[in-house]
Amino acid sequence: MQITTNRSEMETDRQPSDSISLAKIVNSFVPYIESKISGMNVPGLESDDLRQEAFVALFSAIESYEEGKGAVFSTYAITCINNRLADAVKTANRQKNRALNESVSLNDDEHILDVESPLSTEEAAIAREEYEAVKSKIENLLTGKEREVLLKWINGYSYDEIGSQMGISGKSVANALQRARQKLKK
Repeated sequence: MQITTNRSEMETDRQPSDSISLAKIVNSFVPYIESKISGMNVPGLESDDLRQEAFVALFSAIESYEEGKGAVFSTYAITCINNRLADAVKTANRQKNRALNESVSLNDDEHILDVESPLSTEEAAIAREEYEAVKSKIENLLTGKEREVLLKWINGYSYDEIGSQMGISGKSVANALQRARQKLKK
Protein backbone atom coordinates (compact mmCIF):
# COMPACT_ATOMS: atom_id res chain seq x y z
CA MET A 1 0.00 0.00 0.00
CA GLN A 2 1.48 3.35 -1.11
CA ILE A 3 0.51 6.11 1.33
CA THR A 4 1.51 9.71 0.75
CA THR A 5 3.84 11.14 3.38
CA ASN A 6 5.38 14.01 1.44
CA ARG A 7 4.72 17.40 3.03
CA SER A 8 5.07 19.25 -0.31
CA GLU A 9 2.16 17.20 -1.63
CA MET A 10 0.20 18.18 1.46
CA GLU A 11 0.90 21.87 0.83
CA THR A 12 -0.35 21.71 -2.74
CA ASP A 13 -3.45 19.88 -1.58
CA ARG A 14 -4.52 22.89 0.41
CA GLN A 15 -4.66 24.97 -2.76
CA PRO A 16 -8.23 24.84 -4.11
CA SER A 17 -7.03 24.79 -7.72
CA ASP A 18 -4.89 21.68 -7.27
CA SER A 19 -7.25 18.77 -6.77
CA ILE A 20 -4.82 16.32 -8.40
CA SER A 21 -2.55 16.20 -5.33
CA LEU A 22 -5.55 15.82 -3.04
CA ALA A 23 -6.80 12.98 -5.22
CA LYS A 24 -3.36 11.34 -4.97
CA ILE A 25 -3.49 11.46 -1.18
CA VAL A 26 -7.06 10.20 -1.05
CA ASN A 27 -6.31 7.43 -3.55
CA SER A 28 -3.29 6.34 -1.53
CA PHE A 29 -5.52 5.83 1.54
CA VAL A 30 -8.45 4.11 -0.19
CA PRO A 31 -6.89 0.60 0.06
CA TYR A 32 -6.15 1.11 3.76
CA ILE A 33 -9.65 2.40 4.48
CA GLU A 34 -11.29 -0.40 2.53
CA SER A 35 -9.19 -3.10 4.19
CA LYS A 36 -9.92 -1.58 7.59
CA ILE A 37 -13.70 -1.50 7.15
CA SER A 38 -13.97 -4.80 5.26
CA GLY A 39 -13.35 -6.77 8.44
CA MET A 40 -15.73 -4.72 10.55
CA ASN A 41 -19.22 -6.03 11.18
CA VAL A 42 -20.96 -3.62 13.52
CA PRO A 43 -24.68 -3.87 14.25
CA GLY A 44 -26.29 -0.59 13.29
CA LEU A 45 -23.49 0.49 10.95
CA GLU A 46 -23.27 -0.36 7.29
CA SER A 47 -19.97 -0.41 5.46
CA ASP A 48 -20.98 2.82 3.70
CA ASP A 49 -21.36 4.51 7.10
CA LEU A 50 -17.92 3.32 8.18
CA ARG A 51 -16.41 4.37 4.84
CA GLN A 52 -17.90 7.84 5.20
CA GLU A 53 -16.58 8.15 8.76
CA ALA A 54 -13.11 7.12 7.55
CA PHE A 55 -13.12 9.66 4.72
CA VAL A 56 -14.28 12.43 7.04
CA ALA A 57 -11.38 11.50 9.33
CA LEU A 58 -8.96 11.58 6.39
CA PHE A 59 -10.25 14.97 5.30
CA SER A 60 -9.86 16.21 8.86
CA ALA A 61 -6.31 14.85 9.00
CA ILE A 62 -5.43 16.63 5.76
CA GLU A 63 -6.80 19.89 7.11
CA SER A 64 -5.30 19.69 10.59
CA TYR A 65 -1.88 18.07 10.02
CA GLU A 66 1.03 20.11 11.34
CA GLU A 67 4.52 19.09 10.34
CA GLY A 68 7.03 18.94 13.17
CA LYS A 69 4.62 17.61 15.79
CA GLY A 70 6.40 14.24 15.92
CA ALA A 71 4.55 12.17 13.32
CA VAL A 72 4.66 11.78 9.57
CA PHE A 73 1.41 12.49 7.78
CA SER A 74 0.57 8.85 7.05
CA THR A 75 0.88 7.91 10.72
CA TYR A 76 -1.23 10.89 11.74
CA ALA A 77 -3.92 10.16 9.13
CA ILE A 78 -4.10 6.46 10.01
CA THR A 79 -4.44 7.35 13.69
CA CYS A 80 -7.24 9.82 12.88
CA ILE A 81 -9.03 7.20 10.76
CA ASN A 82 -8.69 4.48 13.40
CA ASN A 83 -9.88 6.78 16.19
CA ARG A 84 -12.86 7.96 14.16
CA LEU A 85 -13.88 4.38 13.32
CA ALA A 86 -13.48 3.35 16.97
CA ASP A 87 -15.73 6.24 18.03
CA ALA A 88 -18.33 5.24 15.43
CA VAL A 89 -18.31 1.65 16.72
CA LYS A 90 -18.60 2.85 20.33
CA THR A 91 -21.53 5.09 19.41
CA ALA A 92 -23.29 2.31 17.51
CA ASN A 93 -22.85 -0.11 20.43
CA ARG A 94 -24.35 2.18 23.06
CA GLN A 95 -27.32 0.83 24.99
CA LYS A 96 -29.68 3.43 23.52
CA ASN A 97 -29.07 1.94 20.04
CA ARG A 98 -29.58 -1.65 21.17
CA ALA A 99 -33.18 -2.02 19.97
CA LEU A 100 -32.31 -0.73 16.50
CA ASN A 101 -29.17 -2.84 16.24
CA GLU A 102 -30.90 -6.07 17.23
CA SER A 103 -33.97 -5.60 15.06
CA VAL A 104 -34.48 -7.61 11.88
CA SER A 105 -35.86 -6.02 8.76
CA LEU A 106 -39.00 -7.66 7.42
CA ASN A 107 -38.30 -6.44 3.88
CA ASP A 108 -34.63 -7.35 3.50
CA ASP A 109 -34.45 -11.13 4.00
CA GLU A 110 -32.33 -11.82 0.91
CA HIS A 111 -29.34 -9.88 2.28
CA ILE A 112 -29.07 -11.69 5.60
CA LEU A 113 -26.49 -14.20 4.33
CA ASP A 114 -24.54 -11.81 2.06
CA VAL A 115 -20.82 -11.72 2.68
CA GLU A 116 -18.95 -8.67 1.48
CA SER A 117 -16.36 -9.43 -1.17
CA PRO A 118 -12.98 -7.68 -1.46
CA LEU A 119 -13.11 -4.17 -2.85
CA SER A 120 -13.17 -3.88 -6.61
CA THR A 121 -11.81 -1.01 -8.67
CA GLU A 122 -15.36 0.19 -9.16
CA GLU A 123 -16.01 0.22 -5.43
CA ALA A 124 -12.78 2.12 -4.82
CA ALA A 125 -13.89 4.71 -7.38
CA ILE A 126 -17.25 4.98 -5.63
CA ALA A 127 -15.46 5.47 -2.29
CA ARG A 128 -13.41 8.29 -3.80
CA GLU A 129 -16.57 9.88 -5.19
CA GLU A 130 -18.24 9.64 -1.77
CA TYR A 131 -15.26 11.36 -0.17
CA GLU A 132 -15.35 14.12 -2.78
CA ALA A 133 -19.10 14.54 -2.23
CA VAL A 134 -18.65 14.92 1.55
CA LYS A 135 -15.74 17.31 1.06
CA SER A 136 -17.73 19.34 -1.46
CA LYS A 137 -20.72 19.55 0.89
CA ILE A 138 -18.48 20.74 3.71
CA GLU A 139 -16.85 23.37 1.50
CA ASN A 140 -19.98 24.57 -0.33
CA LEU A 141 -22.81 24.31 2.18
CA LEU A 142 -21.19 25.41 5.42
CA THR A 143 -20.22 28.89 6.48
CA GLY A 144 -16.64 29.48 7.58
CA LYS A 145 -17.68 29.38 11.24
CA GLU A 146 -19.67 26.14 10.80
CA ARG A 147 -16.79 24.51 8.89
CA GLU A 148 -14.25 25.52 11.55
CA VAL A 149 -16.48 24.29 14.39
CA LEU A 150 -17.13 21.00 12.58
CA LEU A 151 -13.44 20.34 11.89
CA LYS A 152 -12.48 21.10 15.49
CA TRP A 153 -15.29 18.86 16.76
CA ILE A 154 -14.20 16.07 14.39
CA ASN A 155 -10.72 16.38 15.89
CA GLY A 156 -12.10 15.70 19.35
CA TYR A 157 -12.35 19.15 20.88
CA SER A 158 -15.19 19.77 23.34
CA TYR A 159 -17.72 22.57 22.81
CA ASP A 160 -16.02 24.64 25.51
CA GLU A 161 -12.55 24.12 24.01
CA ILE A 162 -13.80 25.11 20.57
CA GLY A 163 -15.57 28.13 22.03
CA SER A 164 -12.48 29.36 23.84
CA GLN A 165 -10.31 28.85 20.74
CA MET A 166 -12.78 30.75 18.55
CA GLY A 167 -13.82 33.34 21.12
CA ILE A 168 -17.49 32.28 21.19
CA SER A 169 -19.72 30.60 23.76
CA GLY A 170 -20.24 26.85 24.05
CA LYS A 171 -23.88 27.44 23.10
CA SER A 172 -22.80 29.18 19.87
CA VAL A 173 -20.56 26.19 19.13
CA ALA A 174 -23.47 23.79 19.69
CA ASN A 175 -25.71 25.86 17.43
CA ALA A 176 -23.10 26.06 14.66
CA LEU A 177 -22.52 22.31 14.86
CA GLN A 178 -26.26 21.62 14.74
CA ARG A 179 -26.64 23.86 11.66
CA ALA A 180 -23.69 22.07 10.01
CA ARG A 181 -25.22 18.64 10.71
CA GLN A 182 -28.57 19.71 9.28
CA LYS A 183 -26.98 21.09 6.13
CA LEU A 184 -24.85 17.98 5.61
CA LYS A 185 -27.83 15.62 6.04
CA LYS A 186 -29.63 17.14 3.04
